[in-house]
Amino acid sequence: MKKGKDSKGSKGPDSNKKSSALSGAIKDLNAEIQKASKEKSTLKKNLENISGAINVDRSKETELQERIAKLIQREASLNERKKKLESDIDRVSEKINKVSKIRAEMKDI
Repeated sequence: MKKGKDSKGSKGPDSNKKSSALSGAIKDLNAEIQKASKEKSTLKKNLENISGAINVDRSKETELQERIAKLIQREASLNERKKKLESDIDRVSEKINKVSKIRAEMKDI
């Protein structure tokens, strides 16, 4: 058996077609890789932006929670003052009633 031009070691038209097809496939793969890299970069930027927004929201939430805590404290303080004032009003009312009662008794005398 003799080796002809179409043996494995020769470079015929079939070999050029295969090389051209492989070259095209590699170009396509490289284009897909570049596209995927750009998409990855875009997604990474979006993720960073979202992470930044989340951090801003968390900071705002913490600030608002602190403000709420201060308002609750202030409300408790105002409620204490209100109770004290109501108690003071009750005592003054009792004194006024006593004085009125004494006046009424003095008029009768």
